[in-house]
Amino acid sequence: MHGGRVTSHTRRQVKNGGNVASGFTLVELLVVIAIIGILVGLLLPAVQAAREAARRMQCSNNLKQMGLAALNFESAYRKLPEGPLDGAPDAITTSGDPNTAGYPKNGTCCRAATRTGWSTQYKILPFLEGNNIYELGRDDPPYWPYVANNAGEDDVAQSLVSTYYCPSRRSPKGYGSARFGRVDYAGCAGFYSGRPDSTIDFIPEAPLGAPAVSTRSKTNGGLEYSKGGAIVWPGEGDKRTLSDILDGTSNTIVFAEKSLHTSQHGRDGGDNERWNNAGWDECVVRWHFPPKHDRQTVAPLPPESYDAFTNWNRYFGAAHASGLNAAFCDGSVRFFSYNVDAELWKNLCVCDDGEIIGGESL
Repeated sequence: MHGGRVTSHTRRQVKNGGNVASGFTLVELLVVIAIIGILVGLLLPAVQAAREAARRMQCSNNLKQMGLAALNFESAYRKLPEGPLDGAPDAITTSGDPNTAGYPKNGTCCRAATRTGWSTQYKILPFLEGNNIYELGRDDPPYWPYVANNAGEDDVAQSLVSTYYCPSRRSPKGYGSARFGRVDYAGCAGFYSGRPDSTIDFIPEAPLGAPAVSTRSKTNGGLEYSKGGAIVWPGEGDKRTLSDILDGTSNTIVFAEKSLHTSQHGRDGGDNERWNNAGWDECVVRWHFPPKHDRQTVAPLPPESYDAFTNWNRYFGAAHASGLNAAFCDGSVRFFSYNVDAELWKNLCVCDDGEIIGGESL
């Protein structure tokens, strides 16, 4: 007290055995807590943004490694790594008799009979320091129909390759009772003649669409001229060389992130097969349709059950907020907005359409 007035010093001082204890009033504590809450509210979005930036950078690096692995494969074999196929050109029964039901050109589905028909992602493993997983595969006879763990396909499928998982979407994980792995990056098969996904009866108008044909056909296998992709269906011995990339390696996508609805991990039509042997399937290859954020992809939504239907998404996409990463045939990686021009994206997915892509467009 000074002159009958209370000082502005708000701390209470209590004498106890000659010692003076100092504390805060309840109002002061509430103010401090409120300030801390405001600071946390301001900092948390920044921390989350920084973490997502780091995850996106790791995702870009994953695709960088895959693109370089494809180029090293090309240096070794004078061709880009082929895509997967179903069955085998020389399929046989377990008795050793030829089995035409397993021939790829007959529209066989839905897995390869030998490891030569496994995914592009499997074929580039030796160039990704993944030779130990690659060697789990064996050159077993091309039995058709399915023989359990033929060529060691289950052993390979249970091996999770961290490079093939986008950290913004999920950590390396196996699905189902067998714990088979998946991939978040698909090979680019060029132009798709048909619907962007299997549940919506819609085909984009030209030049972004065409009459529907089978997914397991040469047309949708990246093999039709002016609609070709860097990754091709090899069911009849076709291959893709760098000289086939008429639009230029810097203008042609070889791998990109694939769309996958947040509720459909491990079960969507583009994520329901083992990563190494899905056949020519949306799990490991995608096409030219404009990319979408995971939440924009077609999937069963409440009140429907998450497994009310299976949808085969044929477009690229990602879990990132604003866009997706794509690896090109020259080894570069670029980030694209989901709002990328649909025709530009189509031209980047197709390797031989002759469309001129100006540098200002990228």
